[in-house]
Amino acid sequence: MVYNYLRNYLDPIDFHIDIYDKQIHITNYEKILTLGTNKIIIKASLKKITLEGRNFSLNKLEDKELLISGKLESLEIKYE
Repeated sequence: MVYNYLRNYLDPIDFHIDIYDKQIHITNYEKILTLGTNKIIIKASLKKITLEGRNFSLNKLEDKELLISGKLESLEIKYE
């Protein structure tokens, strides 16, 4: 159990989102469905994540890893 947790932390295989003061870090998404300065929609395993806010800018860090800067006002996760 501890091994799987540590392995996923070091080499994540599941969708993961971290929300900070002015940034959102996302790993293991499938694709970006909508990309705008006020709205971003991302598809992940059996989920659709909608981020709404202001002044969004997107940086792709690694394969299947994003860093979004801006003011997050709402986050919605819909399970499919």
